Amino acid sequence: MIKKYGIMLATVLLCLIFCVPVEAAGKETEEKKDEVKTITISAVGDCTLGVDSRYNQFFNNYYKRNNAAYFLKKVKPIFEKDDITIANFEGTLTNSTNRAKKEFTFKGPAKYASILTEGSVEVVNLANNHSADFGKKGLSDTKKTLKKYGIPFCIQSTIAYKTVQGVKVAFLGFNKLSGASNSTVAKTIDKAKKNGAEIVVVSFHWGIELDKYPNAAEKKAGRAAIDNGASLVLGHHPHILQGIEKYKGRYIVYSLGNFCFGGNSNPRDKDTMIFQQTFYVKNGKLQAKRDAKVIPCSLSSTSRRNDFQPKPLKGNEKARVMKKINTLSRGMHTSANSNGKLY
Repeated sequence: MIKKYGIMLATVLLCLIFCVPVEAAGKETEEKKDEVKTITISAVGDCTLGVDSRYNQFFNNYYKRNNAAYFLKKVKPIFEKDDITIANFEGTLTNSTNRAKKEFTFKGPAKYASILTEGSVEVVNLANNHSADFGKKGLSDTKKTLKKYGIPFCIQSTIAYKTVQGVKVAFLGFNKLSGASNSTVAKTIDKAKKNGAEIVVVSFHWGIELDKYPNAAEKKAGRAAIDNGASLVLGHHPHILQGIEKYKGRYIVYSLGNFCFGGNSNPRDKDTMIFQQTFYVKNGKLQAKRDAKVIPCSLSSTSRRNDFQPKPLKGNEKARVMKKINTLSRGMHTSANSNGKLY
């Protein structure tokens, strides 16, 4: 009898020790499975960290007088709060003297990569018309330096990957000015997805400098990228802002404009922006819900010249740039409210 009750007591104790935690673990696993993960990505336009020495040394002089942290100091609080910031890196980090035969060629020393790391920029696009300003060596040097500083880059078939909260994000970059085909873009998007990317961001270098509106070819390419699985399309090259299109529930930002731009000491149009989008991923699948907004900025903290220190705008200037973006986006199925939220 004592043995019988002893066995019963032991059984109860074992159940208390093992059964309850197993049940709780099961609930925890189920909750984790259905957890919605949010990934916020910020995007900015042309960052030229250097100069064409045939014209001026202004950007280099600012670096000498200040430090790497100076340039993105006023936007860093925004970039630090997101999960990933991507910029179009338009130029080279090299000591090569093999200058391409063109009107403008940009380069800076390798240490300028610290401007990106100090400013909380995690990914860059190299697919543009200035990444080869100093030939193959200039591009190779730039890639080596970015790798050394831990900054992934995308260019043509090279995909940059970042994993946040277990969600894999792929960044693709294509220079449409050199003829990257829509079929090549589609194949690379497919490659990224087969490699496990749940979010795919495609950057295009395209269009005509200083044009306010995208042309038919850009619209076709941007929409095709989304048709083939892109989660977001980013554009640059015109050096000024263009509109934002909402296509099949996803965004095409036709031109982000200049941002930290060493290529011009005093551009007439200093308007720029930070485009920011939050993606929602549940059970490995990108959800239809997407929160996007624009943050109006100036590429300089002073209107008198370019001091290479972009800053968020406030008050009347913020409202002016917001109105400008809405005007440029007419007929594109989206607009922004006074706080910059897109709907």
